[in-house]
Amino acid sequence: MSIFDELAAHAALEFHEGRMLPLEAYRSDEVLAAEREAIFASAWTCVARAADLPRPGDHLTAEVPSGDPAADREAHRSIIVVRDEEGRLVAHDNVCVHRGARLLEGCGNAARITCPYHAWAFRLDGTLIGAPYMAAPGATSALRPDEHRLGSIRLEGWEGFVFVTLDPDAPPLAPRLTGLQQVLSPYRLAGYVPVHQQVDVWRTNWKLLAENFMDAYHVFKVHKATFGADGDHTLDTVVLPGTDDWAHHVVFEADGDDLAHRGNTSLQGDQRKTIVLAAVFPTHVMQVQPDWLWYLQISPLGTDRVRIRWDVSVAPEVLAGQADPDAYVADLLRLLHAVNAEDQPVIEGVRRNADGAPFERGPLSYLDRNVFDLAPATARPPPRFPPRP
Repeated sequence: MSIFDELAAHAALEFHEGRMLPLEAYRSDEVLAAEREAIFASAWTCVARAADLPRPGDHLTAEVPSGDPAADREAHRSIIVVRDEEGRLVAHDNVCVHRGARLLEGCGNAARITCPYHAWAFRLDGTLIGAPYMAAPGATSALRPDEHRLGSIRLEGWEGFVFVTLDPDAPPLAPRLTGLQQVLSPYRLAGYVPVHQQVDVWRTNWKLLAENFMDAYHVFKVHKATFGADGDHTLDTVVLPGTDDWAHHVVFEADGDDLAHRGNTSLQGDQRKTIVLAAVFPTHVMQVQPDWLWYLQISPLGTDRVRIRWDVSVAPEVLAGQADPDAYVADLLRLLHAVNAEDQPVIEGVRRNADGAPFERGPLSYLDRNVFDLAPATARPPPRFPPRP
């Protein structure tokens, strides 16, 4: 039986029959190539939050997993996200249309995009302004700026997040996330203030990382010293069935502290004590709280390495209410760094074991429901995985 047959059989299981994905799904280059073609070529990938780019000219570069099944294991497509002269967020290929130079690196603010190679200049909307020395002295240039523009990338905003897709024909994102939007809209995430961003590389498979973030079962054990420092909240956790596009679970501490600032009037009753952990398939995961937001964007760098861009934002009224905002942010980052330090050796160990002797994949806990829901979306069998020649 091929790995794709195994994945098809796995996707047909009911939750009570669920197991971890077949080990080959985490270690096979053939599976990764199929994922590029069947998932990443048309996936919506989160690349920023709108709050990261508040002014015209603000821009950042992002790496989106390649959708080419023949691409190098680490292949990504570099894009530019920029707020243009009209205040709109737009995305372009980070490639000059003259001779392929990379236009920008990192983030900043600029009135135009100028190629560092031959100084071709583009408006923020991607149209060409002009190019120097295109004709010999005394000759007339044949260059027509209106015939050249940067490659356009589809972009969609959702709950303050900025998503892009490499597929011009992909279905819109927002209608697929209506149910999740109803869960998250009271938090007013678009107003949260960005306070930190960094990129890490872990030695594991991208699916293992996504599964781990949505695994409500491991928290009482792995995160006993961090999220569980004030007690075991397993019985406060409610894991809800997911859809083809998203999944979530909530942690509600009836006897816990009110996590929302007293100035927050959008969260009412139990919402003020509710933490939401959610995934937008395939690679966007987030922890949403009344006081702060932590989200990860996950990108494969092969079957055994994953690039993680993680961002932290704080509810504006919470940040404004701190006597020392810098100290508050530093404490929050210490917590999240410690959480990562707890998770990393565990899921890197799972990936190493996937290369070793076969082992039994036991039944799932009721707390693994989101892991079960995530698996078909991150490793779809045919027709998303067509038989490979």
